Amino acid sequence: MPKFAKLLNDHMLRIRASNNDVAQKIDVDRLTIGNWKSGSLPNKKNHDKVVACADYLRLTDEETKKFLTAAGFYEEYVLSGDLAEAIFVDYIQRLFIRLSQVNPYPVMLLLTQANWDEPPCRNAILARAKQIYLPKNVLHIHPPASLTVDSDSYFAHLGKQCEMECVKKDYDFEKILKERVEKTNQLFLLVSRFEQGVPSLGKHLASIIRNISETYPNRFHVMLCGGEKLAALKYQNGSLSLLNFAEVEHWPELGSAEVKAWCEHRFKEVPLNEGLVNKLLEVSGGHPQLLNKCLAFQRDFPLRDVMADYPEELSQSDDLWQLFLPFKQEPDIRQQVCEWLKRQG
Repeated sequence: MPKFAKLLNDHMLRIRASNNDVAQKIDVDRLTIGNWKSGSLPNKKNHDKVVACADYLRLTDEETKKFLTAAGFYEEYVLSGDLAEAIFVDYIQRLFIRLSQVNPYPVMLLLTQANWDEPPCRNAILARAKQIYLPKNVLHIHPPASLTVDSDSYFAHLGKQCEMECVKKDYDFEKILKERVEKTNQLFLLVSRFEQGVPSLGKHLASIIRNISETYPNRFHVMLCGGEKLAALKYQNGSLSLLNFAEVEHWPELGSAEVKAWCEHRFKEVPLNEGLVNKLLEVSGGHPQLLNKCLAFQRDFPLRDVMADYPEELSQSDDLWQLFLPFKQEPDIRQQVCEWLKRQG
């Protein structure tokens, strides 16, 4: 089997995604996914589709690099372990100081925009956590994306991410997690992409986190990354909310230092100055995924005018349409966005 087909099959199997699931998420025909899985390479015009596919399959930077290379595309992500230690340094340091001060249940809801809890932002949190708690005491989980996964498969998936191979159901996951807390003074857990997957199972995960936090005060340190649905677990039902005791923090916008670090580690050939940095931040809205696209434009088309040409380029990008897909699918949110746009007009 060709390498790209094998990687696609393996990654889809890992999150139990069907051909139809992937096709709908990246806006291609499901037969296209079937052809890719059977050995056909993507058309060169489908570069953005393959990048979107890698994003949906929750691939790491290293996995994305291999995935794109196997598909025959130019390497999109340049790997560097140093990038995680070069962005949001001061903010992340303050974040962990604040977490240590939350007593007796150090649980934090880190509210982010879409894709802000992805590499390298997510890796920056984990890098700092490993310095504080030691690597053996740092766990990272992200729920499966499938909306059809059952409870046993959901928690078995989370267990494997923590190298708990014997987890078969929710009880196993909770029991072994408690045992991990008991064996150390402090255990850190990062939950990224909290909002993806089956909502009821996300709430069940939150209830387990609450139970362990209450059982082991000041010993189970947790950060959950998400948006509105995560915030609802603190505010929706008042004192009865699952995570009503959690501290809330908001991930900051990208600044000049982050853009420079991003460029240094992923786009070394792009010469930056403060004027260009400010333009890139304005055009991308400071969104990591769109900033990455803008830096790629700057690398490939250095003579193009950022303010005049990039908005049009971004408007044709699948990355941007992927970000708007949730608004398209939910009528109430779509109406709200339309009202905002009318005010802007």
